[in-house]
Amino acid sequence: MLNNYVHFTQRSVPLFQINLNKLVRMSLSPRFILTAFIMLTALLPTQAGTIFADSTRTFAVPTLAKTPKGTVALSWTEKDANGMVYFYWAESVDQGRTFGTKKQIFASPGMSGSRLMRPRLLFRPNGSIMAVFALRGTDVAPAQADHHNHGAAPAGEKPKQEGRAGGRPSDLQIVYTTSADGTAWTQPAPVHADRTPNTVRGFFDATILANGEVAVTYLKDIPGKPHERDLRLVRTAGGKFGDEQVLDPFVCDCCNISLLVDKAGTLHLYYRENQDNIRDIAAMRSTDNGATFSKASIFSPDNWRVNGCPHSGPTSSAGGGQNLVAWFSGATDAPGIRVADQNGRKLVVLSEATAKNPYLVPTPSASVLLWEQNQPTESTPVSTIAYRSIQGGKVTDMQVVTGSANGTNASGLAADGQLVVAYEVRQANNKNALGVSLVKL
Repeated sequence: MLNNYVHFTQRSVPLFQINLNKLVRMSLSPRFILTAFIMLTALLPTQAGTIFADSTRTFAVPTLAKTPKGTVALSWTEKDANGMVYFYWAESVDQGRTFGTKKQIFASPGMSGSRLMRPRLLFRPNGSIMAVFALRGTDVAPAQADHHNHGAAPAGEKPKQEGRAGGRPSDLQIVYTTSADGTAWTQPAPVHADRTPNTVRGFFDATILANGEVAVTYLKDIPGKPHERDLRLVRTAGGKFGDEQVLDPFVCDCCNISLLVDKAGTLHLYYRENQDNIRDIAAMRSTDNGATFSKASIFSPDNWRVNGCPHSGPTSSAGGGQNLVAWFSGATDAPGIRVADQNGRKLVVLSEATAKNPYLVPTPSASVLLWEQNQPTESTPVSTIAYRSIQGGKVTDMQVVTGSANGTNASGLAADGQLVVAYEVRQANNKNALGVSLVKL
């Protein structure tokens, strides 16, 4: 696999154009410039997209999706100095090489931008778009319009915030908003019918079902039992969310969930169980678009006993027609990120102690595991985005996404024979920027 990257601010420029301009400014010979141009043009299929940066804001949770028309969508959040969180998206018509103007979906100081409940942008087969995200407080009205706004949602009142000690929310809802064109969005509303205040609902995932409807799964506080949560799911019917289904009455309380619709249309749900503080990954599946589910079972027993939530849930992929699941386990016999097939057979365990935040990406013929780990430097270790391809039970050697120094919280998408990788980039001012790189598959 070949890969490359480039950093930009707010607008997109082809990589070869920037490099060629540098060569011209260096007053190199015409022959050298022509040779460099030919080489760079030959590499275009592996060139990267863009980076959006603003020194006054913190960028977080970049997430990629494919639209029904085949373009690439990138969504992310930005937090300003006043604590306002903005949810944006941008579209790439050239398969991730460049991105157009960003468009605002929503803004509120109560919106979550956590990797444990990554906001989702879902493109339904009927052409509509749905955004699903977590929002603190009982007021779901959007905040005042952003002065950086590019196609913002309507303005509204700033919601009242409530929280526990340490900044944890005491009231968190999973909400959704829809759009016909990606510019104008409806007023956000909870996906769940129960709106009992002072209740945390979070660590969710959302997906498009085989029938074109939407499923959202999340954890919810168990009344009267602090730090205990159950697992629930809601589905749309005709675009409207129905009743909540309790799928597991007691689970690990702060780990993200993973939903997967495989090639056969079966819905798979992966989450971290809690059985007397043994926190292994459990699985259940539905063959009727989430109406009913199989009995939950431990997916691949690690027997990892830990008295506290590890804040690290599973990720899944159906690339190449093979369902894979990746997760972290601190089991003493083989701690680290592991990947297993649908039968729970472990294919690889990443033993590097700094490896974290796995993300599985489906491709037409395989799945690609993204994660971050430290690389040694002359001064201090620097986090980078690494990847391995998994096809038919065979796992390639580790490679590093070029230019991903200080990268964290990566996501990916296969497009036009390449892997588009989006990630946060740690900055010296502690305000993360946003990076995009392309890897040739």
